[in-house]
Amino acid sequence: MQEKINPEYYKNKSIETFEAIASQLSPLETIGLFRGQILKYMMRFGEKENGSLDASITDASKAHWYLEKLIKYLNDLKKEGGSIEAATNVAELFKEKK
Repeated sequence: MQEKINPEYYKNKSIETFEAIASQLSPLETIGLFRGQILKYMMRFGEKENGSLDASITDASKAHWYLEKLIKYLNDLKKEGGSIEAATNVAELFKEKK
């Protein structure tokens, strides 16, 4: 089952695609990315392969995998003294000129 959840082709690079994307995001954006992945798999739960039990288990397992990663991310952020604040990277671009 693990092969369907996080296949080897995601791990054959120096950094996994998800980790590369998350490395460019603020903590709040990273949490949003995790939440989006969890919702994606839960919302399509039971829709693939005519609602087969195997496909449903795979989608639920993928959502669970991302949920565990989110919990680890939040615990690591807490240990590092981080916080969840709105991203300023894009917002700064739209501030009024003084």
